[in-house]
Amino acid sequence: MRSWINRLFYPSMRAGITLGFTLITGLVLVLVVISYFQLSRIRPQSNKILTINDDMTTYQRLLAAGAALNTDLERYLVVLMADYQNKVSQDLQEMTTTLDLLKASPVAGSKPQMAEISPVFSQLQGDVQYLLDVQTSGAKSEDIIRTSLSAYDNITKVQQQASTLSQEALVDLQTAAKTQSQIANRVLNQSVILGILVLSTSLLAGVIFNLRLGGITKLTQIAQAIAGGDLERTAPEGRRDEVGTLAVAFNTMTHRLRDTVSTLEQNVADRTRAIETSSEISRRLSTILDQKQLALTVAEEVQRAFNYYHAHIYLYDEAEENLVMVGGTGEAGQLMLDRRHQIARGRGLVGRAAETNQVVLVPDTQVDPNWLANPLLPDTKSEVAVPIAVGERVLGVLDVQHNIVNGLGKQDVDLLQSIANQVAVAVQNATLFTQTQRVADREALVNAISQKIQTASSVEGVLQVTARELGAALRAQRVLVQVGGDATIDNTGKG
Repeated sequence: MRSWINRLFYPSMRAGITLGFTLITGLVLVLVVISYFQLSRIRPQSNKILTINDDMTTYQRLLAAGAALNTDLERYLVVLMADYQNKVSQDLQEMTTTLDLLKASPVAGSKPQMAEISPVFSQLQGDVQYLLDVQTSGAKSEDIIRTSLSAYDNITKVQQQASTLSQEALVDLQTAAKTQSQIANRVLNQSVILGILVLSTSLLAGVIFNLRLGGITKLTQIAQAIAGGDLERTAPEGRRDEVGTLAVAFNTMTHRLRDTVSTLEQNVADRTRAIETSSEISRRLSTILDQKQLALTVAEEVQRAFNYYHAHIYLYDEAEENLVMVGGTGEAGQLMLDRRHQIARGRGLVGRAAETNQVVLVPDTQVDPNWLANPLLPDTKSEVAVPIAVGERVLGVLDVQHNIVNGLGKQDVDLLQSIANQVAVAVQNATLFTQTQRVADREALVNAISQKIQTASSVEGVLQVTARELGAALRAQRVLVQVGGDATIDNTGKG
């Protein structure tokens, strides 16, 4: 019920435009229908006026023919000439034609006088025909006189009836013209009134729509301000039409835009921090040649810079069968280091990353069947394992865990991949350094033993120095030196 009332008193802009257009269209249609109805009444009146006008012309022809017949008949009876006889016949034919036209007229033909004229005219036709045949019929003079008087009397009657009908036609013509004028005035008045209603409705609709569209103008100004960088601007809400809905949506969009800008700024800050962290790790790695110290430094720096839950570094053992943890953060990391925690190739996320030389990312550890839970790290919700590799050779894995679902994503992968690449180079450098150091130590040991041997004065002394120095270098309990098959010297001084 309330929704229906809201739609009635607070229609949507679309409904309002539709209602206004429908109302204006309806008024125009009413104007057209009423005008058509009124004009349809004018058409019969116009036809009636034309018909009456034609009838009046015919009445005048009838009167003129009657007058001509009266004159020509009189002349004919006086001189009995054939010329006047023809004129009398023509006059009588003219009267017959006009009477036929009047009988066929829808107006004159319905007059009662036309019924009265017909027998009189028929008698007149008989009288005139009798008089036209008088030369050949041998009629008596008294019959001719009587017939002539009858003919003149009938002509007079026809003319009188025609004159009466003409006057009545004039009255009918005036009445029809007056009716037509009244209808035309009514149509004009109705058209003016409805036209004023249509114009008023259009103006009212225009004012209402202008007021309602004012909100869109306000939104446009706010949009321009936001486009200029003012993200704190908000659109006024509270309207119950599309503009109100648009304002709410606009404010929601602006809020999300602010969040997006803030996120972008945060991403830029995180990226800057990532670059700084990567640079710092790269700088520090260049000075560390010990693998354990290197691994511990990288793990702590990564965890500290990005506040991860935990960070570990695994390196392959000499047989490259197991991944041994060589660096970790926190108490859990230290405990696993003490236990020499290791993971077999291909097992869990770390083993999979090492075996495939591909990054393994699990945004939600609860939905990954291959994820291995670590009781020392109970709050792990997401994990990423990044191989530490030089080309196709995998040296180990950088493993990072977070206590937030979806807390690790592509940006973290890119950062950690860059750090893992640096660690791979550093591990390789540390290995080469260790190997070089071992070679140098051996060469130094050989040189030292050689110098001591050179100080011996006898063969037995040489053998004793050799046995003693080799035992010390190799940390052997006993070293035997045999020359030929005769003498044997060990590092204990016994022969």
